[in-house]
Amino acid sequence: MEPGNGYIEPTDAPAPKETVTCTGGDALAGQLVAEGVEVIFGLPGDQLMHALESLAGSGIPFVVTRHEQATTYMADGYARATGTPGVAMVVPGVGVYNAGSGLATAYACSSPVLLLAGQVPTAAIGRDLGALHDVHDQLDLVRPVTKRAERVTEIGRVPGAIRDSFRAMRTGRPRPTEVEIPPDVFGGRGEVAFLTPDDPGPVAASDDAVEAAADVLAGAERPLVVCGGGVVLGDASAALRAVVEHLQAAVVDTREGKGGFDSRHPLFAGTAWNNKRLRHVIDDADVILAVGSRYQAMGVAPGQRLVHIDVDPDQIGRNAPADVAVAGDARRTLEALLAALDRRFPPRASRAAVVGAMREQTQAALRAVGPQAAMIDALRAGMPDDALVVADTTTVAYMSHMLLPVYEPRSYFSTSYMGTLGFGYPAALGVKYGRPDRPVVTITGDGGFLFAATEMATAVQHGIHTVTVLFDDGAYGNSNRDQRENYAGKEYGTLLRNPDWVQFAGAFGVEAEVVPQVDRLADAVRAACAADRSVLVVHPMDRLPSVF
Repeated sequence: MEPGNGYIEPTDAPAPKETVTCTGGDALAGQLVAEGVEVIFGLPGDQLMHALESLAGSGIPFVVTRHEQATTYMADGYARATGTPGVAMVVPGVGVYNAGSGLATAYACSSPVLLLAGQVPTAAIGRDLGALHDVHDQLDLVRPVTKRAERVTEIGRVPGAIRDSFRAMRTGRPRPTEVEIPPDVFGGRGEVAFLTPDDPGPVAASDDAVEAAADVLAGAERPLVVCGGGVVLGDASAALRAVVEHLQAAVVDTREGKGGFDSRHPLFAGTAWNNKRLRHVIDDADVILAVGSRYQAMGVAPGQRLVHIDVDPDQIGRNAPADVAVAGDARRTLEALLAALDRRFPPRASRAAVVGAMREQTQAALRAVGPQAAMIDALRAGMPDDALVVADTTTVAYMSHMLLPVYEPRSYFSTSYMGTLGFGYPAALGVKYGRPDRPVVTITGDGGFLFAATEMATAVQHGIHTVTVLFDDGAYGNSNRDQRENYAGKEYGTLLRNPDWVQFAGAFGVEAEVVPQVDRLADAVRAACAADRSVLVVHPMDRLPSVF
């Protein structure tokens, strides 16, 4: 188990729901049903066949992907969009390696993803016999990017391993878990006790820490609130807004925190990713309240004080020393903090005009960068307010992180610090599966899209229809620009030969349109969002300047 993350192993034996004699595959399927699993994103293979036989009768849909990387990306998108754990399933060895990029991304984004992995037969584990897909030791592959990982070699342990994995994802910081099971366990029969799911609930911060935070914030004249991903994951948006309005604090969000505070609110100042353009906001503050954030690269200037709230106590103070550390669930802690503030002073006079001027200064600097700003404006104009946006690692998405307005939680998804190229399209399919009632739009580049473009077959097969807006500059654009600007203009390994996008998408049954003009992009996106089918909108463009 990864240390920290707010997870404590259960010490009590869970009450069994029933005891039966069944296969290990039946034990897996039965416990997944008990945990409320509604879909598995997977790719079949030899070591999984007994499990698939059981799952086929469980009522849990199986979305089959075209590459193992998509299994964990889709499970991640589903988890972040719905707030419930996503489940992926792959064969051992190479399957786990392929799924690793999505697992690492989910780890960076604190997303609850369970990877169900096959194994070689129990008798072959660790013996280097050359069994199909054998990797020694497979647990070592996943431990760095999971909160909990377990190998199950006894049929009776299958429900417990699944139950404990879900418990880990539901407590503290919601990071991925892994359970791996050999084929002889899936196919063997034994006594199994199905278990009642366990959700210990949110962790409350101590009263002393909340009161100390309130004391510091009560003395603030120019407070700043940093809205991190923990606000979104902790369903704490309403509680954060109440604290912000009581304090009349300026608010900056992070990539992961976008939507945790409505970008249209008069106290919203910008997104704290490229901090150069937000320095005037950060430096103006006398007290900073960081909620559910790593508080990375922002710093604490002389004279400033930092109050840091996070469900993971190991995260507090890691990037900057905190004057007050408050370890606890974001929503419950903010609710307690608001009550403590209310006991000290009434809501303050509006600072909307001051914060509005800060926001205008930030946006003017961003709009001066280059054509990306017009592209982001077109995307926002073309998307309905309730659209869910998935940003791949691409130049236009970098501007999207900083400039795209986002209005509600669980509506904007990025790769956080992992910067995983190719994440966008398959993650969007997972988002759409979890939220079929909402339009889902991917912002991607030509390089990143081709990492997983074959998942268009998955989308059409399963009726998972999203809108993909592809910005095509014929290169791995950020790396190419780096070579041109910083390495004597030597373009080496960064230029791309792309397909005819209309023909390529059409081969999968996906509608595609090339839109060369930025001023037509909004109309194309609007029409695509209104269509009940998978649509690819391609915008050819020149290489773009750096947003940094």
